[in-house]
Amino acid sequence: MLASETNKHWYKGYISGSFDMFHIGHLNLIRQARERCDYLIVGVLADEIVASGKKKWPMVPLHERMEIVGALRYVDEVDVTTQPLLNKLAAWGKYRFNAMFSGDDHMGDGWADGEAVLKKLGVDIVFFPYTKEVSTTRLQELILPPKANDADKARRIGDFTHLFPFDKVNKGERIVIYGIGNVGQQYARQISALNFCKIAAFADTYAKPNDMFEGVRCISPEELAADKDMSDRIVIASTTYYEQILGRLRTLGIYPWRIV
Repeated sequence: MLASETNKHWYKGYISGSFDMFHIGHLNLIRQARERCDYLIVGVLADEIVASGKKKWPMVPLHERMEIVGALRYVDEVDVTTQPLLNKLAAWGKYRFNAMFSGDDHMGDGWADGEAVLKKLGVDIVFFPYTKEVSTTRLQELILPPKANDADKARRIGDFTHLFPFDKVNKGERIVIYGIGNVGQQYARQISALNFCKIAAFADTYAKPNDMFEGVRCISPEELAADKDMSDRIVIASTTYYEQILGRLRTLGIYPWRIV
């Protein structure tokens, strides 16, 4: 039901979301939910769930998103939404809420499937107006660098199978290229020929102390994580093991916005 269609007030409410790059739309949703219940539980989606659903890792890691949401005066309890808790019945089994809230942008996408089962338990699914003027995706588009003309230049200076991600790295940034195979070599040739950015180091899963690659030191993932001031971006130079490398860097606590 739409919140505007009823003046009903619930005892315990529940809402779940990624709440990445927290903005006014998130605040509006949480505030409206709390106004319609006595106790509000907010679930924050785990990083892996966000990545699976939106095909990209959240810009802000889970522990920080939870801290932000938990600091709001409208929130009585905050918890991690793990994969099993995506099931509404499982979430109800844990929290015993009387109402589940969401934005009305989910009214027609199948999100409310299972409403009949919850209704038998005395639970209502309630939709609030979605704030259309802002979204996390839109904020990401604004802060990420625009597509660089250097991509076209790179195509003209060599026969490259793999093109450096010029659209995701700012010119002049210090980067670490993760991967010392064919992809890493091609990336290094392109940015060096165009003087696009500085290679602070290469990284490789099996790097040993004092290793070098292309005349630049090659470091392990642990060294990379330990020296956070070494570079502005980490560019993964692997097509086969991209997801595995990404997961490794995330477990080491490296912010997702630094990883390309």
